[in-house]
Amino acid sequence: MNQRSLLSSAREDFSRALRTASMRRLWTSLTGKNDDLIPFEDLKSTLGLISQHYRGVQPVPLDKIIGSLGRSRDFDRIFLPTQKHSRGKWLSVATAYKEGVTLPPVSLYKVGDAYFVVDGHHRVSVARQNGQTFIDAEVIEVQSRVPVTADLTVDDLDVLAAYRDFLEKTKLDVLRPDQDIRLTMPGDYLKLLDHIRVHKYFVDREQSRELSWEEAVTHWYDYVYMPLVRTIRKKKLLKDFPGHTEADLYLWIIEHAYYLSQRFGQSIAPWEVAKDFVMRFGRSPRRLLARLKQRLLGLIVPEELEPGPPAGAWREERVELSEAQHLFRDILVTVTGAESGWRALAQAAEFARREDSVLRGLHVATSDSEEALAHGRQVLEEFASRCQSLGVKATTSLAIGDVAQQIIERARWADMVVINQRVVHGRWAERPLGTIFQMVATRAARPILAVPGTHITPLQKVLLAYDGSPKSREALFVLRHMISCWNVQGLLLTVEGGRANRETLEQAWRYLQETGGPPAPTRYELGAPGEVILRVMEEEKADLLLLGGYSYQPLLKALLGSTVDRVLREAWFPVLICQ
Repeated sequence: MNQRSLLSSAREDFSRALRTASMRRLWTSLTGKNDDLIPFEDLKSTLGLISQHYRGVQPVPLDKIIGSLGRSRDFDRIFLPTQKHSRGKWLSVATAYKEGVTLPPVSLYKVGDAYFVVDGHHRVSVARQNGQTFIDAEVIEVQSRVPVTADLTVDDLDVLAAYRDFLEKTKLDVLRPDQDIRLTMPGDYLKLLDHIRVHKYFVDREQSRELSWEEAVTHWYDYVYMPLVRTIRKKKLLKDFPGHTEADLYLWIIEHAYYLSQRFGQSIAPWEVAKDFVMRFGRSPRRLLARLKQRLLGLIVPEELEPGPPAGAWREERVELSEAQHLFRDILVTVTGAESGWRALAQAAEFARREDSVLRGLHVATSDSEEALAHGRQVLEEFASRCQSLGVKATTSLAIGDVAQQIIERARWADMVVINQRVVHGRWAERPLGTIFQMVATRAARPILAVPGTHITPLQKVLLAYDGSPKSREALFVLRHMISCWNVQGLLLTVEGGRANRETLEQAWRYLQETGGPPAPTRYELGAPGEVILRVMEEEKADLLLLGGYSYQPLLKALLGSTVDRVLREAWFPVLICQ
C-alpha cells in the first residue's frame, strides 16, 4: 500500500473514531455514566501521592490506562479522540503504525493497578483503535496511601479523598496493612470514625482504663469490623448487593442491628442480623423474586396455612460454635397475666439457670387503648418481679398488634419461645393450646416450650421421642447438649412405623454416645405414637419431653391432626418442640 493510500485509510480511521466518541458522549449524557479520562493532576491532589520509582520498560494492558497528565479532554475513557485538533498528530502516528514502523515506548505513571499517560497519548489511541491489548511503556510507579484500581472514575475521586482522610486519622493502613475499607459514599467514612469513638468509650468503661486512639482503632477493627466482614465473606452476602463493598454492607448491617435493638428492646449481634438484612433488602434477582413470591403467597394463602421454615434454620441463624455451652441465651416468654403463663415462666427459669439465659418477657396488646396498655404494663411489672424472685436475668417488651405475628417476628431474635396462649374462638378445630400456639409453633423457626401441666418439673430426666425426621434430629441435637452440659439423664424412644425402625434408634443412640457420658437407655415400642409417648413418660417418670415439630404442612395438619397435638392434649409435663 502506497503512502497516499495509507494516509487515506488513516483519515477514515480518525473520522470514524471521532464519530464514535461523539456517540459515546451522547450516550453517557443520557445514562449519567462518566466516560472521561482521569486528570493525573486531580488524582495527585486528591491522594497526596507519596514517592515514585522508575520501573523500566514493560508491556502494559491498554485497558488499565485510565488517565492522562495534561490531555484528559482530548481523549475519552477508551482513548477515542474527542477534539479535531488532534487530527494531524493522530494521522502521523496511524500512518506509521500501518507502515509497520516500530514506535517508541509511551511514558506512563502507575498508581496502584491503574496507569496514566505522561507522553504518547496518540500512540495509545491508535493502538486501541487497531485492537492491541498491550503496549510497551516506560513506567514510573507512584506510591499511594489509598489503593487505586483500573475501574476508577472521575466521580470516585471524592470517595478516595475521604478514604485518604480516614487513613490519615486512623493509620489503619499502618496498623493493619491488610485492611481494605472501601466505601462507595464519601460521607460514610465519618460514620466509621464515629463507630470507633463510640467503641472506644465503651471499651474504656469495660476495661476501666483509657485506650490510646491507636489501641481503639485496632480493637474496633479486630473485634467489631472484621468479625462481621468474615461473616459477610463466609455467607457470600456481597453477591446480593452488586456494585457495593464489604464496608458498605458492614455499615448497613450495623445500622439495621441498631434499629432492631431499639424496636425489640434487646441487643442483637450484627452477625445474626446479617442474614435478615440480606433477605429483606438484597438486590440480586434471587432475593427480589423471593420477596415477590412471599408477598404473592401472603395475598393468596391464609396465614394459618403458610408453611413453616425448614428444619435446622434456628441453629443456622442463632447458634455459634463458640457458644456450644449455651444453646438458649435468649428465651422469649409470652405472658398475658393468666396463671398458666406464670407456670410457663417458672419452668422457663429452670432452663435459664442452666443456660445463663435472659428471659425476655413479651406482652402483646391487641389494641392501643389506655386500658389495654395499662394492663400490659402491669403484667410486665409482675413478670420482672417474678424473674427477680426466681434469680434470673430479664427484660420486658410491650407490643401492639396481632398476637401471633408479634411473637413470630420477635422469635427471630430468640433461641427459644415459651408460649401458653390461646384465643377464645379460632378458625380451626380446637387445639390443646389454642390457635395462637399452633401458628407460632408452625411458623417460628425456634424451639417452642409448652407447659400444659399444673406443676414445675426439675428437668432431671429427659425423654426424646425420635423418629429420624429432620425436626426429630434437631431434638436429638438438643438432647445431646442437655446430657453433655446439664448432666441430665437422657432416654431415647422410637415408636415403630413410617420411617422409624430399630436402625433409626441405633443411629440416634450412637450419636448420643459421642458426648462421652453414660449410655442413654433406649426403648423401642409398638402402637399409636401419642399413646406410647404418654405411657413411657409415666413409666420412666421423665420430667421433660423433646419432640420434633409438626411434620405435616398446615393444611394436612388441620385435617389429620398430629402426634404433637395428641401429646399436648394430655401432657402433665413440659414439652420442648424442636424445629
